[in-house]
Amino acid sequence: MERIISNLDKVKLKLDEAFFYLDEIEELIQEDELSEEAGTRVTQASERLAGELAALSRRVAELQDILQALEQQEGGGGGPTGSAGGASAADSAD
Repeated sequence: MERIISNLDKVKLKLDEAFFYLDEIEELIQEDELSEEAGTRVTQASERLAGELAALSRRVAELQDILQALEQQEGGGGGPTGSAGGASAADSAD
């Protein structure tokens, strides 16, 4: 269970990093003059990537909620609620 939680935390960090890079790509598109066709293709790819990252963020949040529920069922009801706070942080990254 601990390893799963640790891996979810690592995934959240990678998602944050991916969203940062996506923001940088969007800024570069706006700053640099690309041909209309190239700009359109990059924009579409960025939008698809953003959609996939948002879906992945929601899945991570769902998994964290499930893990927290499992921990409470196993008698670890006194566990920290910080992981639920982390789930909302992943949701806000959408």
